[in-house]
Amino acid sequence: MQIAFTLKCELIAFTWAAPNPILALVKTPDSAADSARNSAATLAELPDGKEGTVAGLSQVPGLSGAQASALVTRLRDLGFVAGAQCKVVARMWPGGDPIAVRVGGSTFALRRAEALAVQLGAGS
Repeated sequence: MQIAFTLKCELIAFTWAAPNPILALVKTPDSAADSARNSAATLAELPDGKEGTVAGLSQVPGLSGAQASALVTRLRDLGFVAGAQCKVVARMWPGGDPIAVRVGGSTFALRRAEALAVQLGAGS
């Protein structure tokens, strides 16, 4: 009895889709507090190889209440707490999203929308 084997190769197509609208950022400051928060430096704005000190976490405009609070909770659990040192290790190509960030002894990949929630101190 003879068994014949055939190998089949399939082409994998890579497609690009528009960003999820749930992550779209809307810059519409409602109050003076929002304006002050928007003017502060964020982790998303930190250049590659630079270190910064986390001043706190903030809500990201464009996310609903439950999603925004879940994001803040996740970032806090990862170690992005006030006073923690963080460093942008690399930005992926193309577009610089996601961002590789080191906080404490761990390295994480954050989307730009997630990195906008991490506020940096004035000394960063």
